[in-house]
Amino acid sequence: MGKKDRRTPRTAFVTLRDMPGTRVMFWVVDDCPYCGERHLHLAGHLRSADPGETLGEYPAPCDPARSYELALPPRPKRKQGKEARRKARREGRSEVLDEEW
Repeated sequence: MGKKDRRTPRTAFVTLRDMPGTRVMFWVVDDCPYCGERHLHLAGHLRSADPGETLGEYPAPCDPARSYELALPPRPKRKQGKEARRKARREGRSEVLDEEW
């Protein structure tokens, strides 16, 4: 890893959770890109805050000199097999059977 790579913030994928018994929400980083531990970041009040506004760059609690960017995890890709089966079924319905008697 070069020196330039050390200064750019890494991406940390988060999940939104609320504190039981309160109305406070937290972004939870399950695997910190620097230490591998779990970290919490305040996301706001359950009723009045938009948690999406609190995503962005934050200093890492394990090393405040470094920062990471809080981001939502990517959505999983759709399975291609199911679509291919559906397409084959549709094509099978539309074909006209040519039988000679």
